[in-house]
Amino acid sequence: MLERLSSPLPSGLTLGLLACMVCASAAGGIAYGFGYRHAEALGAASLSDLKEKHAMQASETAEANNVSLQQQVTRANLAEQQMFAALDRLGTEQQPIQERIPHVTSTYRPEPAAAPEPIPRCVFTVGWLRDYNAALGVPGALAGPVTGPAGPAPWAAPGTDAELLESGVTPADILAHAQDYGRWARSLASQVTGLLSARETGTQ
Repeated sequence: MLERLSSPLPSGLTLGLLACMVCASAAGGIAYGFGYRHAEALGAASLSDLKEKHAMQASETAEANNVSLQQQVTRANLAEQQMFAALDRLGTEQQPIQERIPHVTSTYRPEPAAAPEPIPRCVFTVGWLRDYNAALGVPGALAGPVTGPAGPAPWAAPGTDAELLESGVTPADILAHAQDYGRWARSLASQVTGLLSARETGTQ
């Protein structure tokens, strides 16, 4: 029995078995190759699609940012134009006042039918000038002399005799200062309004 089992297979059968093994191996290799190439192609296609999607998203984001930037620039330019227009308008409105200051601060009529005559001398004390500046919020007005375009203003400590001295300020000076202050305040208000308007437009 052992001798029969250990005897060589017939040559035809051996060749057949070898042929089957070679075919099976080749088929497996071919199947693996086809499967690998298919998976590789699918992966490449997915990667290409992902790259294209990311590129489109980046392009859309860049376009949206550019549109937003252009809108902000447009709003800023509009606010600037409105501010300069407001400043020009204020200058035009203030000019007649400036021209009338000498007239309305130098002569007056004691009664409707009377002839114009020089305005009586009006005295503003050093203490009045000090407190006037303090009321306007001028820094250091209560601590010492305030320096203006014409130089340091007269100053005296509260409660001293010197605060009752004449300051040299005239009604024309006060009106001119009120005009400058009004122009500054209205200009500032116009700028703030323009900025708030631009901000509200940008959030809509």
